[in-house]
Amino acid sequence: MCVVLFFMPRWTKSIITRLGATRVSEPEVKFIFFVLFFLGGLATTAKSEAVLPAYLVGLVVAGVFLRDKTLVHRMRSIAFAMFTPFYFIKAGLYVSLPALWPALAIVGGLLLLKMLTKTIGVWPLARLHYMHPREAAYTTLLMATGLTFGTISALFGFQNHIIDQRQYTILVTVVILSALVPTLFAQKFFQPTKEAMHAWGRVYRRRLGSLSVEDLDDATDEALVGVERKRSSHDVGLAARRTGL
Repeated sequence: MCVVLFFMPRWTKSIITRLGATRVSEPEVKFIFFVLFFLGGLATTAKSEAVLPAYLVGLVVAGVFLRDKTLVHRMRSIAFAMFTPFYFIKAGLYVSLPALWPALAIVGGLLLLKMLTKTIGVWPLARLHYMHPREAAYTTLLMATGLTFGTISALFGFQNHIIDQRQYTILVTVVILSALVPTLFAQKFFQPTKEAMHAWGRVYRRRLGSLSVEDLDDATDEALVGVERKRSSHDVGLAARRTGL
């Protein structure tokens, strides 16, 4: 699996470059699903979760996907329509509601602990990367979720008899709440404007010394606006002096 993950970005980029733009059969999509099913079979044979390789493959090919938005949309549509619902249905079938009610205090405590650790880990880094408090709070709350890997680890522990159904129910409930509650708070109280995020992006790139084409265009526009303002003020001054004469 490690060998496949190491070469996966290079293979995917090569197939997209050579075949993706010329073949109607979409070989790049078939290749990715072939790798996913192959690694999923290996994971199942090793008594692990078949969805874990998909999680790891997504991490290693994320940079390739950024350059091909069409492939991202195709993979997302197929995944959300065919695979994701069945995985979460399977994970939800093991949840025991009678075991949940007596453990609400434990769920609340674990949720607060998860939020605290995420805040300690994300908030200082967000501020270190020149975010204002509002944008830093928004980023911290969105990063508080752990839905994918949390359900994978809980399901792995339950199916391998590391935890019982009560513990599994508590963990999955905490994971789901950590995805819902912080997101609702972030969208309701801390959602920044698009202009604020663009401004932060420009500040961040300037601090790194890597301005983009958009930044250069904005700088040019600001310079032109400054010139026009000076010219307008100069014309107004001339008109005022002529009027006085």
